[in-house]
Amino acid sequence: MLRTAGLQEAEEIYKLNTELFVVLNNLRGDIYNPIAFPMIFIKSMINSLNSDYIIVEDDDKIVGYALIEERVSPYKEYEGFIEDHYAFIYELVVLPEYRTKGYGKTLIEEAINWAKKRNLDSIELNVLSNNYNARAFYDRIGFEEYQIKLRRKI
Repeated sequence: MLRTAGLQEAEEIYKLNTELFVVLNNLRGDIYNPIAFPMIFIKSMINSLNSDYIIVEDDDKIVGYALIEERVSPYKEYEGFIEDHYAFIYELVVLPEYRTKGYGKTLIEEAINWAKKRNLDSIELNVLSNNYNARAFYDRIGFEEYQIKLRRKI
C-alpha cells in the first residue's frame, strides 16, 4: 500500500533514514556519518506544501519511502538558464529484505505521478557513483545521466 506520510510516521521514517545513512557511510565514509537527518528536518518536510514522504507498506509495516520535493531552478533569473520546475527525490529507501519485490519501482512511479499532478517538467535524484546496485536500478527504470559532479581532495 502506498500513501503520504503524516507526523505519526516520523519516528519510523527516522529509523529507515538511519539505515540509509549507515549504507551511505559504508559507501562513502569520508562524506556521510551513519546518523539520520534530524527529526526537525523530517517533520518540516512532512509539513511542507512542497514536499512529501511517499511511504510503501507491507502488512501494515513501512518498508520503504521516497522523499520528494518540488523545486525551481536556482538560476532562472539569468539569461543563460532556462527556468526549470522539477521534482527532486532526496532519498529512496527500501529495507534490504523487501528489495527486488518491486517496491522501489512503485515508489518511483508514485513520485512521477506526484510530479505530474504538480505539472513539473522532470524528476531528478542523486546517486553515489560507487552505489552500483542503485545506479543499475535507476538505469533500468529510465533515469539518464545528465550531469556529473566531480570532487578532488585537497
